[in-house]
Amino acid sequence: MIRITRLDRYIAAELFRGYAVVAGVLVALFSLMAFIDELGDVGDGVYNVAQALGFVVMTTPSRVLRLLPFITLFGGALAIWQLARRSELVVLRAAGLSVRRFALSTMMPGLVLVVLVPLLYEFVAPALYQGATMSRETAIGGEGRVAQGFWSRQGDVVIEVGSLEHGRVPVNIRIYRLSPNAGLASIMEATSADPQDDGTWRLQDAQERFYFEDRVEQEWLPFDAWRPWWADDTPLNPPPVDSLSFSDLRGYINYLADTGQPRQRWELAYWRMWLLPVSALLMGLLAVPIALMGPREGEFKFVALAAAGGLFYYLGDQVVANAVLVSGAPPLIAALVPPLALAGVVAFILRKLD
Repeated sequence: MIRITRLDRYIAAELFRGYAVVAGVLVALFSLMAFIDELGDVGDGVYNVAQALGFVVMTTPSRVLRLLPFITLFGGALAIWQLARRSELVVLRAAGLSVRRFALSTMMPGLVLVVLVPLLYEFVAPALYQGATMSRETAIGGEGRVAQGFWSRQGDVVIEVGSLEHGRVPVNIRIYRLSPNAGLASIMEATSADPQDDGTWRLQDAQERFYFEDRVEQEWLPFDAWRPWWADDTPLNPPPVDSLSFSDLRGYINYLADTGQPRQRWELAYWRMWLLPVSALLMGLLAVPIALMGPREGEFKFVALAAAGGLFYYLGDQVVANAVLVSGAPPLIAALVPPLALAGVVAFILRKLD
């Protein structure tokens, strides 16, 4: 068992400072780009600059999570490089600190992230993202206005939707048809609807009651197709992954499986969410050899090494994901291969340096 020493705490503090600096730079940069993109919608409905800024601020936790592996790579490399520039690493190595033991010290902040990231994914980031999206779409007048349920009418047909699960699945549906004298002709009820690519809704567990002057008749429909009149204008798009917690995403995957829809892309996103803290931890370990080589190569090559490491990992992750999805292999493989390959590369390099 490894005992946590004062040195471990000192290294962890330096790493957290490096993470904070890099996170501040990257989050500010990507938030600025998101804000500029939001400005294109300012003026639609009642959406204004202050609301655009609020949207960017509320979606910041999701942005941080997406950038986390690069924050640990660049932040860790920066912190360790600073230790090397101040000759503190030389002193530590002279005192007998091995590269392997130093790498273990750098893992400790990563272990904190392993615990913290799932909590952020489950309870913080998705809730803020949903709230931001709801406020944005309500101001613009788009589909966000129906996320908590809605009524709509065209001619003699009135529809009531209780809510949209996972941002896309209509549940607790009632379709009222009015008679020519403004009375009630029929009510169709369905537990949920499966939106199809052509804009129609496939109603699940539907039943319809017909109201006559002297009687009421009821008909059960295992499923029925119905086309909303707004289908061509406001289609129900799949929910953004950032708006879904672990449990929401798992529920959406189960819904897609139950309705026979493709779910591989969502399963890949689910497993990537779980493996994100592992990838961040490994990228933090990759920062060790990059930083140790940096002082000898100069500042430019140090930055180039860190950027190359992050770029190769990102490209490799995309290539593996696309290959697995095209081949029909389990999405878990696409999520596991990049961090496993990175773990092998990091272990090999650290063994060479030790």
